[in-house]
Amino acid sequence: MNESKNIHNALRQVHVNTPCSPISGFSISGLATYIQIPELDFCIDMGECPLTAIPLDHVFLTHAHGDHARCLMRHHSLRKMMGVERDSVYYIPECISENAKAWIKSEALFEGVAESKFRYPEIEPVTASKRQFLRYRKDIALEAFEVKHSIPTMGGTLYFYKKKLKDEFLGKDAAEIIELRKNGVEITREVYEPLISFMGDCLGESLLDNRQVFQSKVLITECTFLDDEDEAMSKKKGHSHLKDIVRALNEMDGDIKCEKIILSHFSMKYSDKHIRDALDKGIPEKFKDKIVAFI
Repeated sequence: MNESKNIHNALRQVHVNTPCSPISGFSISGLATYIQIPELDFCIDMGECPLTAIPLDHVFLTHAHGDHARCLMRHHSLRKMMGVERDSVYYIPECISENAKAWIKSEALFEGVAESKFRYPEIEPVTASKRQFLRYRKDIALEAFEVKHSIPTMGGTLYFYKKKLKDEFLGKDAAEIIELRKNGVEITREVYEPLISFMGDCLGESLLDNRQVFQSKVLITECTFLDDEDEAMSKKKGHSHLKDIVRALNEMDGDIKCEKIILSHFSMKYSDKHIRDALDKGIPEKFKDKIVAFI
């Protein structure tokens, strides 16, 4: 197809309000992806590093492609340059963490850092299905999962953690509760509320491989390709097509708890208008109020 000569958005930051946090960032396939969730002190990928990313203490790298990873250490360096004392934590899939460390060290030496002075940033290898609290947010837990892409890739879910009174103790007054605690009775239960799930780059089938993501208040998932003639390309490149999104929505239907489903990572060959028109035409009416184009 012949499209606009102008790349939609052209690195202008996008802002979306959600029930969990305002979300800001940028995501165009092959160009750059970073998605900031400031109220959760979290960023997904670092294909670019704007100044708005500097305060964020936790960064999750979904995979090693440059448009998602290249500014990871730029973030680390800028924080030091701007006097941020606390070390940021970089969550990296365990299967690529050693290669990531080699890359990080090589980049530092290339920039002229003496080997004797080189220090690794705080790197936290991540494995699938292991729930862990964020380093500086004991009320937010991260659980990663594997998705299908052209190289090893992970998505994840952020949970809000709290303790709630067990049902059998509801209605008891404060004095009774205090007495129960004194007697060593466990009166609370742990609750993990799924807030935001993000898919990383992936084939559309990964949505149904990880159905739990539809339980989150917000789902962020890629939708690189839109047109019928690009369907084969989406599979070849390991990306999602709009038809995959629609297929997953229709199959999950009544089980979808998401209040917002943010579609991102559109191919740079599509114009803003083409994206909006394709979504308007392709997304079933009953889901349109949930869908947001990250453009």
